[in-house]
Amino acid sequence: MELAAKVALVRPRMGELVRYGWDYELGEPAEPEGLPPALADLYRVFDGLSTRMGFIDVLPAEDVLAELAKKRAGDLHDPLPNLLQFGTVGYGDALCADLESGAVHLFNADLYIDAVKLGESLETSRLAPDPVAFADAFLFGPRYRELIDLVGGYPTPEDEEEDEWRVLIEDLGFA
Repeated sequence: MELAAKVALVRPRMGELVRYGWDYELGEPAEPEGLPPALADLYRVFDGLSTRMGFIDVLPAEDVLAELAKKRAGDLHDPLPNLLQFGTVGYGDALCADLESGAVHLFNADLYIDAVKLGESLETSRLAPDPVAFADAFLFGPRYRELIDLVGGYPTPEDEEEDEWRVLIEDLGFA
């Protein structure tokens, strides 16, 4: 099943995911101008995603465009000169897309800050060939738990039990 079909099945069930005063969000498709083609393809399917307590966030297109503008300003040493952040996982890992190839990478935000201060480059983990493939496999698919494990796993067993996003995509047969 393609990502757009999965999103279409998830969207009507989003109201089930409100818990502890934090709304889950799944943005409507957008036609963002100015984004690299691979990221624009993702935003044509959905414009932003936020799960419980911000555990997984795909930034809205306007925020990614702001990140792109900052990157082009080039004020500081950039340890990831060809990567553009478009989301976060856990509370300290960033998702980014290669500006040329579209490949999705994951890196630790704290290590990024250290690399900026020290003028060093930063290692990343390549997760997928493009943002659509990433979202299909990791956010709406069978590799969701792997993504959580890559950022250190759930903080507590209760967090895993309370991960309604995981429960929903498992219930729909995606994971």
